[in-house]
Amino acid sequence: MNRGARMLLQLFAPALVIAAGGIAAGTVLLELGDTPAGAAFAPIARSLQLGSVCAGFTMMMYSFWRLWRWERGLEPQCPCGGLLSRPSFGRRGHTRRCLGCRRTHSEN
Repeated sequence: MNRGARMLLQLFAPALVIAAGGIAAGTVLLELGDTPAGAAFAPIARSLQLGSVCAGFTMMMYSFWRLWRWERGLEPQCPCGGLLSRPSFGRRGHTRRCLGCRRTHSEN
């Protein structure tokens, strides 16, 4: 897998996992709705499915926005040309990880 594909996977995979997981959980709750004890879960299941699709769509739009800004040089970049992740705080202070080559860069 090349750097560009790895970067795109790291940008868009969380949104897809959230959407697919919510749809699957909602489907399981709808299947439980056939039983008398699980009938109360049907409204929750529909809300869970809709909410997860909306959350996944919002996350995907944010990833598209970051990618659009990166292509125009408005987002921080690694020397390899990859997009840097959000800042995180650890032992070395504020750092960012390259989504392409996975090197760590300090915020200084």
